[in-house]
Amino acid sequence: MNRSYLRRFHASAIFHRIRLEPSISQREIIERTGFDKSTVSSIVSRFAEMGLIERQPKPEANRRGRPSEGLQLSGNSGLLVGVQIEAEAVGFVVCGLDGAVMASRIEPFNGDLEGIKTYVKAGIEAIVSASGSRAPIMGVGVSLPGLVKRDGTLVHVPVLGWRDVDMLDRLKGIAEAPVFVGNDGKAAAMAERMFGACTDIDNFVYLFSGSGVGGALFLDGEVYGGANGLAGELGHIKVVPQGRFCSCGASGCLSAYLSEPALAQEIERLGGNVPNGFASILEGAAAGDEVVLNVLDHTGEVLGSAVSSLINIFNPPIVLLGGNIALAQPYLSVAMDRALMRLAHPAMYSRSTVKFSEISEGMPLLGGVAIALDGVTSLDGSHVLQ
Repeated sequence: MNRSYLRRFHASAIFHRIRLEPSISQREIIERTGFDKSTVSSIVSRFAEMGLIERQPKPEANRRGRPSEGLQLSGNSGLLVGVQIEAEAVGFVVCGLDGAVMASRIEPFNGDLEGIKTYVKAGIEAIVSASGSRAPIMGVGVSLPGLVKRDGTLVHVPVLGWRDVDMLDRLKGIAEAPVFVGNDGKAAAMAERMFGACTDIDNFVYLFSGSGVGGALFLDGEVYGGANGLAGELGHIKVVPQGRFCSCGASGCLSAYLSEPALAQEIERLGGNVPNGFASILEGAAAGDEVVLNVLDHTGEVLGSAVSSLINIFNPPIVLLGGNIALAQPYLSVAMDRALMRLAHPAMYSRSTVKFSEISEGMPLLGGVAIALDGVTSLDGSHVLQ
């Protein structure tokens, strides 16, 4: 195994344990992770040098002698900035190392690639100012709505028309801190692993929808990247033979039925009022609009078909659904469950749980923060979420 990858894996796992269990000792980290003593000692020392963690005496009941040291995150270490680029908007958020949100905002975006550096730089400066903190920025994570290679090349974003863009080079200098980039689906899965429903789960499948549909495979505690970091494009699972055309150029993809533009187009095709964004779709459903409700019911069936395939292939303990899927849970879940009962293998379905993300509604911008935190704590890691 690549030594740099192994060190990155160890560092992320150790930091994850310290964040989840404040005052944990090195001995307890060794017990929880199974890593050897020298690895844990080396990485903990490096985190302390970077100012990410603090050591404090940890008295233990019924134990004589010198108390062991407890480890916890440093409250003064610095800020993490998350940037989430979408088709028509960019989200900015500032957090501490614990993921607690200090400030966030969403700004309209015209899709101008040439002006993206200036736009993002100004947005970061504004959101950090709004946070009221004078702590330094430790890292910036940028979540991108398209395929991202291991070298930071953004392969294609159909909704923006961007293709083969070196995003690391283009975003160089947006802050006086390291910049990390990654695919939005993998970033959202990482956020669930760090802050959401899967903090202690090493294997799960994550599927989300927004302007497109994406996801990630979280296997043995790491996002699975595949041959070139592009694995996890779950929006292009084929769910309807010779079905609707997708923005990728193929037909029958899940994204062509589940993405926000696809839902809006289907509502319009059936004679409904043209929705102005996903919030408008949810408002129509809540008001009892029959066209909207019928479209969402059919969408739930298609979603159930896709999730059944994921269960049948991977047999994951959890399939987590986020983004707009989670927001539309009341209108999708009945039809989805109906399809799952029909299509998922009973032996596998009985051992898998399908859940809806809670942070999709309460803290929807944490994908970029997760990229930044993963990058800062990975020590020898890449500037690309893999």
